[in-house]
Amino acid sequence: MALKLRGALLGAGNIALKSHAPQWTLDPELRERVEIVAVADLAPANIAAIREFLPDARAYADAEQLLASESLDFCDICTPPFTHRALIERAVAAGLHVVCEKPLAPTLADAEAIAATVRAAGIVFLPCHQYRYSPQWEAVRRLLPRIGRVSFAEYEVLRSAANDGNPHWQPTWRTQPELAGGGILVDHGTHIFYQLRALLGTPDTVAATVSRSKHQGYGVEDTAEVTLDYGDHAARIHLTWAAGRRAITFRFVGEKGEIVGDDRSLTLRDGRTETFHFDDGMSQNSSHAGWYRPLLREFTGRVLAGGSSDESLDEALYVTRLIDCAYASAVAGHALALGADRVAAAPNGAPVAPAASVAHVTRVPAPAGVPALAAAAVATPAASVTPAEPPARRRHRLALALRLAGLVAVVAGAFVLVRRLDWSDFWDAISTSDPRWLALAAALNLVALCFAAVRWVALLRPLSPLSRWRDAFNALVVGLTVSAVVPARGGEVARMAWLHRRTGLSKIAILGSIGLDQLLNVAGLMVGLALMPWLGGIPTWLQFGVRLALFAFAAGVTLVLLLLPRGERARAAAGSSGSFMARIRSGLAAARSPRALGGSLAASLTVWGLELIVMRVALHALDIDLPYSATLVVLAAVNLMLAIPVAPGNIGTLELGATLGLRGFGVANERALAFAVCYHALQIVPIALLGLLIAGAESWNTGFAEWGGGGG
Repeated sequence: MALKLRGALLGAGNIALKSHAPQWTLDPELRERVEIVAVADLAPANIAAIREFLPDARAYADAEQLLASESLDFCDICTPPFTHRALIERAVAAGLHVVCEKPLAPTLADAEAIAATVRAAGIVFLPCHQYRYSPQWEAVRRLLPRIGRVSFAEYEVLRSAANDGNPHWQPTWRTQPELAGGGILVDHGTHIFYQLRALLGTPDTVAATVSRSKHQGYGVEDTAEVTLDYGDHAARIHLTWAAGRRAITFRFVGEKGEIVGDDRSLTLRDGRTETFHFDDGMSQNSSHAGWYRPLLREFTGRVLAGGSSDESLDEALYVTRLIDCAYASAVAGHALALGADRVAAAPNGAPVAPAASVAHVTRVPAPAGVPALAAAAVATPAASVTPAEPPARRRHRLALALRLAGLVAVVAGAFVLVRRLDWSDFWDAISTSDPRWLALAAALNLVALCFAAVRWVALLRPLSPLSRWRDAFNALVVGLTVSAVVPARGGEVARMAWLHRRTGLSKIAILGSIGLDQLLNVAGLMVGLALMPWLGGIPTWLQFGVRLALFAFAAGVTLVLLLLPRGERARAAAGSSGSFMARIRSGLAAARSPRALGGSLAASLTVWGLELIVMRVALHALDIDLPYSATLVVLAAVNLMLAIPVAPGNIGTLELGATLGLRGFGVANERALAFAVCYHALQIVPIALLGLLIAGAESWNTGFAEWGGGGG
């Protein structure tokens, strides 16, 4: 017998347990072709449950670790939409074929990136469009020629609520826009849209309205009305989670008759009437396990035959594009052309801009429930926009002015400090420092960085529940490494880009989370400053810096409060891929979670406590004895001075802050500067080496996978 295909399940939640795993293991044909050798899921309870079908599969809590450890032919992705892009890209890099749950991705940009990756790799890719294999749909396809050319199609899907997600992860993920990408338009509209494409092709225009009719607590729409205009025929789709029952009805009107169906029956009228009944109702449950059997057989057959998957990929991409256009239409309030090369007419006769080719947009309030796959959509001609100085250039000039001003201040301060410096005493203080204490301080500084990653990941979890401490830690280290050679906050850009690459989260949303992380970091410092009056008071020379820090912190808190979405409508738009501000707001999701803020603040206080210990140990290494209150003042002076954006790695500003702080407590210039240099080195050198190691390992792994070492 030929060797079986080796596969892995990524995700062991409801759909994997009820539909995928039973087919892989119980269907004789699939069991003959395939062996599922590994499964990954964050929840141990899910792993335990799926053991019923996969008792011998190796279990992983991390899909990335599974893909790196196993030799596979394919993977079956059973995770929510926001994870698909990152998982597919990793699987493709390892040379694996992919079958993936619908929808392809929560945003059109992600779907297009996935399609480009899959096509470039030439793998077999199949989306889980299982409604193609329902008995009702197969009957429609068989009987359709008897009614002639279709002039009108109609679908109605009634549900009382969104289906619950897995209880061991996020039961309400389908109603969270940042996780699902949208509401019922995404969750059930996907199936309707690919079915209609198979019969009617691609519509000229899309008109849609969405609303939150019943479930005001949802972050997405619970009701959607969509009209697809094909020129000489049309389709109307009504979808709702606000009904009192579960039901599906459909109708196809042709030149010679019509087909009318519901959950359990289908009636053909073409001069005579025939009715067909089905045992498996379309609303009987949400898993439809039996419909997966032919889908998975088709997938494995393509893999074994070496067939292509362009049509399946095109279908999945089409669905995402149509959903994106529908949301844009709901915002615009009129029909939009689906194709980028089309211009249609709105009901009032005005031209309709293609949804995929809007160059300049006027923002309009989103209807309740729009998750803002498109929070914008009224086009204005590019020629009508008055040229202005690019914002990036203005920001660059402002940043340069601030750096120059800071540089002047640092140079002036350094001149005052070193003009009478005895360099022999300085080198003597350096040479007599105890390297063992400095090594301990460096190790404790890395521990503080671990808690800084805890602080950040607590803020990332409301944005992406699958956020991992390891990714946050690596991103922090890489960012700090880049900061060693790039001035100002260039390292934050690297930090953002690194996490985006590892998780697939929006860069702008990550940027919002970084801003919130910085604010929580400063909040920890504010607690320390608040303790100073009880620990000996704030020195006069430091008071201006403290007032400036308090002002900056208050401004940061105010900005976050202003950016937070107001009310249900704004919250529905916050997790979208639409505007820059919408993405920033999604990155601030943790600001609405007391648990996330509390955990982050606790980690921030731990970081500052460890930083205080690091400084105490470093002072001891240079035989400088200060009380804790004085050490806190020096630590505050260092970090307040670091706010001045001057040089890469904060070279100069850290030394100036530490030296000024120590001079205030009678430490000689030479020994104070020696401490500052050693303290800076123990912070920057180990982190830079670790960052280079992390970046190097990533580059090696990526290059090796692309070269073909990924197994399969």
